[in-house]
Formats: sequence, structure tokens, C-alpha cells
Amino acid sequence: MQVGRGSPAVMVRMTVEMKAWFKHKAIDNRRTLNAEILFRLEESRKAEEAKHDKQA
Repeated sequence: MQVGRGSPAVMVRMTVEMKAWFKHKAIDNRRTLNAEILFRLEESRKAEEAKHDKQA
């Protein structure tokens, strides 16, 4: 997955607590906040697709 400044931007509202949690996870994983959120969304998408494929 190649994401950069030319990729579409999306504004997402979240609680202060959730943003802080993501920030700490990003630091733990040596990622930017954006990269951490994208990584977790991609993992969630893969898991959902695998579940769907298993049911098919």
C-alpha cells in the first residue's frame, strides 16, 4: 500500500482519549499517527475479508 501526500485526505473525529491511545501505539510501533491508523484499518480490512472468504 503506497500512501503519500498525493493521497486523498480524510478528516476523522475521535475522542481525545482515543487519539492519545493511537498516539502512544504509534510511538511504541515507531510509526506516525497517520501510519498507525492506516495500519490498523488495513489489518481490520484484511481480517474482515478473510472471515468473509472463509464463510464463502
